[in-house]
Amino acid sequence: MRTTKDGKNHLIILERGEDVIPALLRYCTEHKITAGVFTGIGAVNNIEIGYYDFEEREYHFRAEKGDFEVASMTGNITSVDGKPFIHVHAVLSRCDKTLECIGAHIKKASVAVTLEVFLTNVDVSLSRAYDECTGLKLITV
Repeated sequence: MRTTKDGKNHLIILERGEDVIPALLRYCTEHKITAGVFTGIGAVNNIEIGYYDFEEREYHFRAEKGDFEVASMTGNITSVDGKPFIHVHAVLSRCDKTLECIGAHIKKASVAVTLEVFLTNVDVSLSRAYDECTGLKLITV
């Protein structure tokens, strides 16, 4: 991981083989970031991607093999039990002639080549709390 920052703006460059979510969590913990937004571009592999089934009240994930271009990645950082929590979605394009795209909630991803993450720290208190209606930990303000 290579990083630089300018005030509230951070550039986090993840390198080949790094696990995306644990690396971002580590960075946020070290820099005491518990509220923010981020975007990213690059390439990933070893992914688990999925969606939340509202009726079943559970996530369904599937593993995908191969390398994927990160066509778009967006997420936020909030606090759960006083620790940073990463919520990330992405649109990923297969690195083959089909350019087939998939997009959803990212549970796991490793960096295939590089991942350039632009993160903005937000000066508000953002935490998540369990919501009975949805069965999810939603942002509270």
